[in-house]
Amino acid sequence: RLLLSWGASFFPGDGHSRESHISSATKRGAHDIANLLASELGGRRCEIVSLTSQPELNGKTCVADEYLPDSNQYKVTLETKSKEVINLDPDNLKRRDRTPQDCGYYIEFKNGRTIRHDFDSSEDCKAFVAAVNRDETQPVVTEEAEARAEQAAAELLAELGLDDSQAKVSTGNDHAKRSKKKKGGKKKKKKKDGVHGGGEKIDVDQALEHYYEMEKLLPGETPPII
Repeated sequence: RLLLSWGASFFPGDGHSRESHISSATKRGAHDIANLLASELGGRRCEIVSLTSQPELNGKTCVADEYLPDSNQYKVTLETKSKEVINLDPDNLKRRDRTPQDCGYYIEFKNGRTIRHDFDSSEDCKAFVAAVNRDETQPVVTEEAEARAEQAAAELLAELGLDDSQAKVSTGNDHAKRSKKKKGGKKKKKKKDGVHGGGEKIDVDQALEHYYEMEKLLPGETPPII
């Protein structure tokens, strides 16, 4: 589904044609994927056009999630924060593949987590991406965005038949390593504050100044090697 929305193409020949992919999906029992591949716009990102019943939706983008052969319609999900689902005729849909400049959503990776940002219109998304590319804005991570990202990640892993337990273990180990590094850094910083001896704390600058006086060296001059 992800590849289809980004404009994945089929090529003639064994293993690369539409028919071969449909056959492979059917053999694996992925009938919903086979149904999408068999239809012209299944899984594709589209723009709504010539819709007279709801003209306010014209120009908005959506994803054709399912083809309904009985009514010859597509069940689509609007690319808005509400994620409204409606049925549309093929004549009301025009393919509009995702591009880096017209992606429909924005993915942010922050603090070890992937955050997905959705928008109410493609224009809002394109303006946001353009502003980010000009360093005029910084994405804001919200609890709502985190929840949407976790849900999207779970759906993608389920579709690929993968388990996220290893990813969670890896994330936990990385967090532990970072914690150890932070603790080690604090210890090193503490050593720079002064020299401990006999229960008294000696200022490092004073100790160096005293050393230079004893060795008759100028500040910054390298002492002789003994």
